[in-house]
Amino acid sequence: MHIRRTLAGLSLLLACVPTWAQSVPSSGYLRVTPEQVRWTANPAMPTGVRTSVLYGDPRKPGLFVMQVSFPPYTRLPVHSHPDERVRTVISGTYYSAIGEVFDAEALQAFPAGTVSHVPIGVWQFAQTREEPAVIQIVGIGPTGIDYRPASDDPRQGRR
Repeated sequence: MHIRRTLAGLSLLLACVPTWAQSVPSSGYLRVTPEQVRWTANPAMPTGVRTSVLYGDPRKPGLFVMQVSFPPYTRLPVHSHPDERVRTVISGTYYSAIGEVFDAEALQAFPAGTVSHVPIGVWQFAQTREEPAVIQIVGIGPTGIDYRPASDDPRQGRR
């Protein structure tokens, strides 16, 4: 089971490879402006969700920063990640809750500016409502995503 999760996580990360912002200069200092963010559809996410890796390589051990853009009325099924992460809502309102079953009544509003910590392996779910939302994730790779039930995984053809 652990190998399947690892492989599923790696497929998510491989989908993000073309979205890396820029190579880190030899000085180690990197600046990414909003105009430099390159968004790409991600097959591990619901239709319309786009991702952009701003720093690092989420497939490898080490720090990474990525942004995820959700269109209005997007439902993100119950899922977990193999890494600890900190999310910041950049724009819009992101609705999220913890649990092993999607429960719209449990969703809490995370307006722009909200910061939240997600421990390793916590089952969670989310959605957007009438406005799009962008979140930024800072984590220590390698990362990935597992869905519960696995049949909710968009990579299974149900987008």
